Amino acid sequence: MSGSAAFIGRIGGLAVALGVGAAIANSPGVAAADATDAADAPSSSTESASDSGPAGAAPSPAATPVGHKTTGKPPRRPVVQAQRTVSQVSARKAAEADDEPDHDVSDHPKTPADNPAAAALAGAARREIGHDRDTPATGIAAAAVSATTSSTQRVTATTSPLGTADQLAAEKLAERTVDTLPVRLMKVVLRTGFLSAAKQQFDRVGGPDRGNVDRLDAAVDAYAMASAFQQQLLDSNKPTVVMQVAPPHTWAGQDDGTVPASRILYDNPDTVYRFMGVNGASKYVITGRFDDPEHMPADTTFSVLTGLTGNTTAVLTRDKLVLNSDGSFTITADATPADGRDNHLQLPADATLIATRNTLSDWGIEAPMSLQITRVAGPPDSLFSQLGGFAIPGLGPTVVRSPLLTMLVSLVPPLPSVPPLVRGTVTAIIMALGIQREATYMSVATTDPATGQRQHPNLLRDPARNAEFLATQLQSAGYFQLDDDQALVLTVDPDGAGYFVVPVTDDWTVTKDYRNEQTSLNNAQAVANDDGTYTIVVSPTDPGVANWVSTGGLHQGTISIRFQVLADGASPTVRTQLVSLADLAGTLPAGTRYVTADGRAAQIAARKAGFDSRFAPYA
Repeated sequence: MSGSAAFIGRIGGLAVALGVGAAIANSPGVAAADATDAADAPSSSTESASDSGPAGAAPSPAATPVGHKTTGKPPRRPVVQAQRTVSQVSARKAAEADDEPDHDVSDHPKTPADNPAAAALAGAARREIGHDRDTPATGIAAAAVSATTSSTQRVTATTSPLGTADQLAAEKLAERTVDTLPVRLMKVVLRTGFLSAAKQQFDRVGGPDRGNVDRLDAAVDAYAMASAFQQQLLDSNKPTVVMQVAPPHTWAGQDDGTVPASRILYDNPDTVYRFMGVNGASKYVITGRFDDPEHMPADTTFSVLTGLTGNTTAVLTRDKLVLNSDGSFTITADATPADGRDNHLQLPADATLIATRNTLSDWGIEAPMSLQITRVAGPPDSLFSQLGGFAIPGLGPTVVRSPLLTMLVSLVPPLPSVPPLVRGTVTAIIMALGIQREATYMSVATTDPATGQRQHPNLLRDPARNAEFLATQLQSAGYFQLDDDQALVLTVDPDGAGYFVVPVTDDWTVTKDYRNEQTSLNNAQAVANDDGTYTIVVSPTDPGVANWVSTGGLHQGTISIRFQVLADGASPTVRTQLVSLADLAGTLPAGTRYVTADGRAAQIAARKAGFDSRFAPYA
């Protein structure tokens, strides 16, 4: 049978399984039986995260919260610990009306139960599609519980913890995917949509200028690459750890050249973003290690995301992450609530991803963690999961909530590999969502959320929480329009924030070249004023001050300052002043540090070395 015929046949089998499941699930007898089973089912519990680990792992050293050091050696720099942790950012709201369809439906998937009618029809369906493994139908539920897949990422002393076999394979596959016809066609649509959004969002300044229009194709290419990574993550029954929202980079020992950028939507130059596909019908164990617990990243978070747009439902923050004495940790993730357990993430029925962020303030000494994920229980591998069925809005959560549907969609086995055209088509669908998302993120910089009116350039709003970012952060956003002889002077008062960053992004909300240019500064890289505030100068032309954030040659662009690791009651402020370079010296505070050409070169050299260490050894 040809590959196309096999694909069509299995799609047909999957449709049969879903149809059978819907028919049985809607029958009065089954509905009543399911209700009775749900009422009588005992509650389940999961082993404590601090005691669990991968099969065969050695006993873990004693675990301690991140905020408690395990040695007497003092940290290099004091860090304000976050006191305000959002463990549940947004919970699923219970339906208030009696006629709400999902009023009594739990987000927590139940273990598939045996059903005589389902078993008979399931066997027929399996034989019909040529997938009868001589396994009794009653064994399907047991197989669902015991199915285990894992992604192991080994790290050696000579390589970055990011440069794993899974990562390299994902990058190569993403590059092939973006070259498919559906993606190439969607790039044309995306380009038109991005340009239309920018003309509307930047209407106060006449739309995007020539410098930004020249960068439009690169922004579209990066969005396509990010979407190609996202497509791979949709198979949550075979989870892997994939870094994306990343700059162009080259891995040592690889002859494939530079990996294209996948940075989108106000990517942070200090943050390493990694993602893992998950579903609410499975159980996962995430393990990792910080090689130097004395020099941890400035911030680390694990977020549960739902749907295709990535709404956050839960966050495990750095101050709540419990580490062993050697810097290792174990996190469990499944449909059950934490109930006091450390390092646990609850997965709702519409969970699709776990996103991790390592934010590095000192690029020279802070490094990202190593990371692995293993699926330890859940339904068998299937075509449904392989094609991202668990991530389809409406359908995925419905299957997760129904043991019967979960069993039936698991009858159709996965293909040996997904045809490139199918990968490209799914990627194109994900890209299509980007048109509205890009407009939304542009509006973060251009529109006053209180009034809905466009705001003037060269103004940054007071730091506040924004629905488009993590709820554990504060953001101060705006956009600039500067001539070569102008500068935007920012006075930043962190006031209890252990970390902040001032990055320049273009109209498409994408960073510039932050390896070779100083297009961002954080509080570890910048020089503080005597009173603890920071004065940052944003300009196209180098003004000779240490705290210069280059626009990378742009005369128009966006800025979204992030404040993280917030102390309880933290209230950062940002003030802006537009000045000419001729008047800059009279605007800056006493004691402002200036740099020579050699000093600037040293700053850039330090940036390059820190950037390269993420992909070490850099080729």
